[in-house]
Amino acid sequence: MQAYSNTNATVATRQGFINPNHVQEVRYWAEEFHIPPARLIAVVREVGRNLYEVRKRLAM
Repeated sequence: MQAYSNTNATVATRQGFINPNHVQEVRYWAEEFHIPPARLIAVVREVGRNLYEVRKRLAM
């Protein structure tokens, strides 16, 4: 059980992008995608911050 809510990830979900400069957000999405945070950052650098594009790239 979380003692707090991760508002950064909630905002990112609504806006449809990942901000690689927010540590909590990177941790959240890395956990959601079941990948290490370093891999998530590498993919974001490759395809951009758009959540749809990141998902597409990780599915390859």
